[in-house]
Amino acid sequence: MTVPDDDARPEPMRLGFTALDRQIYDADGRSVGKVDDIELSWDGTAARPVVTALLTGGAALGPRIAGRPGRLWAALLRRLRPDAPEPVRLPIGGVAAFRPAVRLSSPAPAEVWAVEDWLRDHVIGRVPGAGRADDNGR
Repeated sequence: MTVPDDDARPEPMRLGFTALDRQIYDADGRSVGKVDDIELSWDGTAARPVVTALLTGGAALGPRIAGRPGRLWAALLRRLRPDAPEPVRLPIGGVAAFRPAVRLSSPAPAEVWAVEDWLRDHVIGRVPGAGRADDNGR
């Protein structure tokens, strides 16, 4: 029986502590959101699951909320955004670092900004005077 070198083994990671609920920043330094869930998969040859993606957005948060509140959250999101029922998936290959916040090695995908865009168009944009602000915020 051969024992693999310690250098060949990936470093173990406490996902709940290292990744969940951590702030995510893209390569441009913009805040993307928080890690709401983690996608794991088996590649067929590994004895352990492998992290394949970080999930963010309201659709990822709903299943983490137990019981009726979680189901209510998921139903509300399906009603508000029927075209985007899935969470935003950030492939693990695009993660540059995990500590102290999650840093991406590329700009965030456009679907990350969907909620902000919707709020700007449907809520903030309807506030009287919202369209008259200049660049200085006056």
